Amino acid sequence: MSSSRSVRKLEVVSPVPADIDIANSVEPFHISEIAKDLNLSPNHYDLYGKYKAKVLLSVLDELESSDNGYYVVVGGITPTPLGEGKSTTTVGLCQALGAYLDRKVDLGVAVQRACASGNQQLKYLYPLDISIKEKIEAIAKSYGASGVEYTEQAEKQIEMYTKQGFSGLPICMAKTQYSFSHNAAEKGAPGGFILPIRDVRASIGAGFIYPLVGTMSTMPGLPTRPCFYEIDLDTATGKVIGLS
Repeated sequence: MSSSRSVRKLEVVSPVPADIDIANSVEPFHISEIAKDLNLSPNHYDLYGKYKAKVLLSVLDELESSDNGYYVVVGGITPTPLGEGKSTTTVGLCQALGAYLDRKVDLGVAVQRACASGNQQLKYLYPLDISIKEKIEAIAKSYGASGVEYTEQAEKQIEMYTKQGFSGLPICMAKTQYSFSHNAAEKGAPGGFILPIRDVRASIGAGFIYPLVGTMSTMPGLPTRPCFYEIDLDTATGKVIGLS
C-alpha cells in the first residue's frame, strides 16, 4: 500500500493511557483517502459520513489473486462518560501490538470528537417528524431494498402507536446482522428486495420503536454468566439463596 502520508508510529507510553485518550490523540483521515490507498474505488464501498464506510463483500472476490497484505484494524469509538465503547478494546489492542510488540499495525481510528464532548446532536437518517412508515422505508432504502411489505399485525401496531402520539420516536430495526436484507443467506449487500415487516413494537421508556423484520425474534439481553447460575437451595435451611 503506497501513501503520501507517513505512518504514525505508536510509541511506548507509561502508564498506558486509556483507550479513549489514545483515540482522541489522533486526527482521523477522510475514509475516501484510506480507500484510495487500498485501491478501492467508490463502487466498492458506501459512505456513512466522513469517517465511516461499509465495504461490499464482493471486494473479497476481486482480491483472491492478490498477495497477502498487512492486518489492518480499524476501531471506531462512541464512548460513554466513563470512556468505554464497543470498539475501545480494539484501540487498546493496537496500542499493545504496535508499541510493545513492535508489530506493523496500521490503526485507523474513526473518532467523532463531538460525540465525546457531547456538543453535537445525533443526526438521524430521517426527520423525526415524519410518519413511522416513512422512517422504516428510509432505513429500508439505505439497505438497498426496493420496497417494504407490512403484515396486517404491523399495520395495526403502526396505527395504534401513531394514535397514541408516539410517531415522533426514532426507529431501531430488529433484523439479521448477516445481510442487509431480511434473509441471512443473502450475504453482503443484495439489492432490489422487498423488506418484510412482520410486527412493530415499542420501547416507550427507552424512547424508540422497533419493527421486526422477517422472522427475526427478540429476547432479553443476558450477561456473560446469567444470574440463575448463582441461585440454589440451601438444603439445611430450605431457603433459596442467590436471589439478591
